[in-house]
Formats: sequence, structure tokens, C-alpha cells
Amino acid sequence: MTATANLLVDVDRLRPGMFIQLDLGWMEHPFPRSRFRLADDQQIDALRELGLRRVKVRADLSDPRAFDVPAEAATEAPHAADTTDTADAAHAIDAAAPTAAAVAAVEVAQAALTLAVRPAADAAVLRRERLRAQHESLARSERLHAQASRAWQGITRDVLQHPTLARDTATGLASAMVTQLCEDDSTTIRMLSEAAGTTSSQHAINVTVLSLMLARSLGLDEAQLHSVALGALLHDIGKLLLPDHLRHLDSDSSALAGREQREHVSQGLRLGMSMGLDAATLQVIGQHHELRDGSGLPQGLRGDEIARPARIVTLVNLYDRLCNPRHKGVPLRTPHEAQALLYAQRRNQLDTEVLTAFVKLLGVYPPGSVVQLSDERMAMVVSVHPMHPLRPSVLVYEPRVAPDDALLLHLVQETDLSVRRSLHPQHLPRAMLDYLSPRERVSYYFAHGLEPLPAQPVAA
Repeated sequence: MTATANLLVDVDRLRPGMFIQLDLGWMEHPFPRSRFRLADDQQIDALRELGLRRVKVRADLSDPRAFDVPAEAATEAPHAADTTDTADAAHAIDAAAPTAAAVAAVEVAQAALTLAVRPAADAAVLRRERLRAQHESLARSERLHAQASRAWQGITRDVLQHPTLARDTATGLASAMVTQLCEDDSTTIRMLSEAAGTTSSQHAINVTVLSLMLARSLGLDEAQLHSVALGALLHDIGKLLLPDHLRHLDSDSSALAGREQREHVSQGLRLGMSMGLDAATLQVIGQHHELRDGSGLPQGLRGDEIARPARIVTLVNLYDRLCNPRHKGVPLRTPHEAQALLYAQRRNQLDTEVLTAFVKLLGVYPPGSVVQLSDERMAMVVSVHPMHPLRPSVLVYEPRVAPDDALLLHLVQETDLSVRRSLHPQHLPRAMLDYLSPRERVSYYFAHGLEPLPAQPVAA
């Protein structure tokens, strides 16, 4: 995949036919989606009313005719490529009318900003810029995660008495998460700094984020991604109707766990039908505990009898339950351990293609793994790029730098550095443990602009 061409265009220069991406939460704007092609001037007026000054435009998805402007307007565009100051060049291009020439100039300027060597630049200023971008990326992921958590809590609050309202909320949230995934080719999986929301909302969001990333890596189209997202969000909705002794198990006994699985699937289908969910979503709810070898519940389906979206959600659900167990007394597994256990103990029960793609997607060291680098330093994996799963972004233990001021180390750029091995957090000295702060419960969300793409391809 190649990086997409994103332009920042003044709202006053937007035209129908331009494909825009709104960097807003799904409840912060009036449009059905955050990523769409402008149809008329009324939609542009609505963007002005939101107080936006500039909007991200995807040139590759826009109607080329939307960039046509009168010749006299085109001549007013500054010659950004002639200036020696790259920051001024980017500003000049952003302010210019979005002509076809300006589109090309923006791509050149953006490449220069990414790849140019700035030997004379002040290292401290550069570091502050990188740290600010890093904090902004994390803050956006945490903000969107919090919005998703609030929406999930609204779904669980409304589903029994107002199932249609709950369906609309769930559909809106699923659509927003698909849009966030598809914003660009370099969407990454990011571990959040703190667990947010309730245990049930955290699980639902984790499963949805990872299922969507996995589904896209398997080549599912956008319509199928929506089915995966909605099914993943609602796969456990039936637990709301379980009796307390099944909702709050004190152990992972096979008898009780089996009964709990059968009943919450049955109740989930009942609620799903009352919400008016489509057949593809109901399949995910009804089949997310079925296993390839026929040992799953409730129907004992085998192989291709299980819908592909359900096979995806089944695997991710098992993975997240290993990292974030629901039952008391069940040991927490590190992300590295959870993935290894799935492969070693459950691979005959899981779809082979889906499991292989999952291991490739997260790499050997998923976000949340504590690792030792090849130069002996200790670090925690915070993000994995799907194009480079063996070269994650890590937070390195640097006792002379405060954790909040530590820059992430992107191994995709460090060709002489790699991960040597995974460690269990309990083996770390207290100082390292406090610094890296591995989470007892792991929360994931999408991130953008966190991991820079390399100038040259790096072997994964």
C-alpha cells in the first residue's frame, strides 16, 4: 500500500466533488459519515457552521473537476516549490487554490517535509515538534476511544426499552470506526495510556478495533467491514439478559462457562432481532463461540459453516479474553503470551487463514508487550504498523527522561535495532516497571500520524 495524498484546504475553497475527511468524533458533526464526497454547497455551509477553517481532502478520491478553477485564480497561487523554507512552503500551498498544479506541489512539499535532512535545525526544537505530534496522536486516540465507550454505554442503557435507538447508536458507532480505520493506509493499532470506560465497553471496543484491522488485512470490502464492526460491537449484547450468577462467574469452570456462552448467544440473537439488525450482524452474534473443529457453541458448526466475519470475531474475542480475563482468579496473559497460546493450543479450532493473518498483523510482539531490544535496553511496545509488524514503535526505559517527555522509538526507522525477546512485567525491576507502566488491562484504538513511513522499504 502507498500513503494517500491528503491536502489541507480552506473551507472557503472547498468545492462539490471533493472527498473530505473530518477529524471529528462521529457525534461532533451532522453528517452520516466522517469521510465522504461533498455533494453540494449546503454541505460546505454546514462545515463553516462547525467553525472549521481547514478540512482534509483526499485528492485521489475526489472528482478531478472539483479542482478546476478560473485561470486568473490559478495564477494567484504562490510558487511554493521555489521557496527555501519548507514550513513557509507548506503554509503557502495550504492557502493556495487547490488546482491540479497545487495538488502536485503539496505532494512534493509533504515528501520534502518528511524526507529532507535538516542538519542546521535546532535539535531541541525538532524534538519538541515530534513530542507534540506524538502527544496529539495519543490524545486523539484516547478522545475517540472515550466517545466510543460513552456510545457503548448508551447502547446498553437503551437496548431493552428502546431497541431501535440502540440500533441507530450502534450503527453510527460502527460506521465511525470503519471511517477511522479507512482514513489512510497507515492506520496503526495503538495501546492507550489508561483503560477507559467499563470492562464491558473496553472489551467490545478492543474486539471491534482488532477485528476491523484484521478484516481489512484479509481484504474484506467496506460493506463487509461494516458487518464486522457492528457484529463485533454487539457480540456480547445478550449478557445483559443473563441472571447474575452467570453474568458474574467466580471461576472459569467449563460447565458454567458453557451454559453462559449458550444463553448469552441465544439472548443476543433475541435482542438483535428486536433491534432490527441485518442477517450478517446476527450471524456474528450467533456464531462468535463456534469453532472450526465443531467443538464450539451453541450449534457445533464446523469450518465454512461459520461465516467469515464470525471467524474473525471469534479469534479476536479469545485473544482479548486472554489479555483481559473476565472471570475472577484467571491469570492475565501478556499480549505476547496470549498470541502464543492461541497458536500453540487453539490453532486447530480457529480458521487457519484468519489466525495466520492475525499473527502477521500484530507481529510477534503485540502492543502492550514488554521487550528487550538488541542493544539490551528495556521497552514496551505501544504501536504496531500492519506493514511492518516485526518493527513496532516502543517506549524505551530512559531513567534520565521523564516518561511523559520520552519520544517513541520507531524501529521501522532504526535499521540496526530490533526486538530480542519478550519479557513478563513481573521480571522487571521496580524502577523499570513504574516507568514503562505496563497495563493490567490492555486497551487498543486506532492511531494516525504516530508512526512515520520509512524513506526506503524495511524488511518486516
